[in-house]
Amino acid sequence: MDFVTRSKEEGSPREEALVERLKQFIEDFDLSFYEIASRIETSAAILSMWLAGKARPHAEGIGCN
Repeated sequence: MDFVTRSKEEGSPREEALVERLKQFIEDFDLSFYEIASRIETSAAILSMWLAGKARPHAEGIGCN
């Protein structure tokens, strides 16, 4: 899975919405951080960076497989 490191202000509305949906998913389901990362085909480290605003996911890349 590709990711882009950039400032939070540069995120597109679609990327920001995706991060918000990920945050909600984490709150709603009783899964470990590693299980969630695995389900969206990324690492826990990258997932953590997305949630912290240190990197932004490519919305097109998640769930395409």
